[in-house]
Amino acid sequence: MVTGFARQKVSGGKLVSVRIEFGNSIERIEILGDFFVHPEEKLPEIEKGLLGIGVKEDEHAISERIGKLAKENGVEMIGVTPEAISSTIKMAISNGMASNKS
Repeated sequence: MVTGFARQKVSGGKLVSVRIEFGNSIERIEILGDFFVHPEEKLPEIEKGLLGIGVKEDEHAISERIGKLAKENGVEMIGVTPEAISSTIKMAISNGMASNKS
């Protein structure tokens, strides 16, 4: 299993961080930052819904999945978008793969 981490400032100046563990697919993920998710206790539902996504999945598909999960769980994202989270996830995967080659 590979571990990856990424952090980036997104449009509006909010910080998004992702810690991820993966093999061929996402096995564990933690989404953090100074953005708001309402209701905040639903963020783990979004994280759970991302498990099993293949690490080669493109950013757009991951973003669509996040948007769908947010809608299904009645989640409002403030200061962050599904696209920003998806971008950070792909960065974390890339960082994990790079550090795993060392």
